[in-house]
Amino acid sequence: MKLKTLSLIFFISAFLACLSSPASAGFSLGYAQDVIHAPGTKAAIARYDHDATRLGGQAMYWDGSDGENMSFGIDYDLLPSETLDLNLGGVYITEIHNINGTHLNYSISLGVNLWKHARVQFSHFSNGRARNNDGWNFVGLMFKF
Repeated sequence: MKLKTLSLIFFISAFLACLSSPASAGFSLGYAQDVIHAPGTKAAIARYDHDATRLGGQAMYWDGSDGENMSFGIDYDLLPSETLDLNLGGVYITEIHNINGTHLNYSISLGVNLWKHARVQFSHFSNGRARNNDGWNFVGLMFKF
């Protein structure tokens, strides 16, 4: 990762950590890999969840055969459960190529909370069009602070 990218991820993480209040919000960091269209693409994830409103924000940085990329997204948890999270929202992806096709994409993710501070998450980003859009498919492990 480039120093500029690491600095940006650190700044966003620190900002989100300051916002979180233990009673109503959670901050998570994680690692993921694309498992379908770009195998070997590795990602770092910073996520903020506001429990009372069930809204979440996520920033990702990934690097793989198609180069570096970043995304910033907002989503809503459709499933109020202690074990499962089903998030639907939108994501802005900084670089365009054949995997995502556009900057603005929808996002859907399914998370399984293994215990209070860890979860496995599958995330899909796509613009919903068949042309020039394979979509990103990340599976990762998140740790909640």
